[in-house]
Amino acid sequence: MKRILAAAIGIAGAVLTIGVTAAPAQAAPSSCPSGSFCIYRDVQYLGGVYTAYGDDNYWYNNTFSNGSPVADHDSSWFNNGITGPGIPSYTRVYENAYKDGAMTICLRAGTGFPSKPASSDRGGSHGWFFGC
Repeated sequence: MKRILAAAIGIAGAVLTIGVTAAPAQAAPSSCPSGSFCIYRDVQYLGGVYTAYGDDNYWYNNTFSNGSPVADHDSSWFNNGITGPGIPSYTRVYENAYKDGAMTICLRAGTGFPSKPASSDRGGSHGWFFGC
């Protein structure tokens, strides 16, 4: 009887763990095309967008769709990347060019942050990886 109870508790724990860690994908903003990483000038995916399909080691020569500079002006982010075997689906943002300095944010495919004050206005480059 103890073995059955222990097994039931173990299964229930596994189900709870899966439920907590498996968050559903979010709906991408309409301005963020499939397969891309989108950076927004303002919170809530507003104020101009910069769209990237691969690594970008140097945000300092890029502008948002509204003409303002991307580097150190990022306020919301969405990873609309694709997933599959052998495809890096996590996007990491770094505070300096060439993926140097502290990582300010990391998003798996299908997720975004409409606002994250601790990471805002700190980005200088990003890359695609297999995890955070």
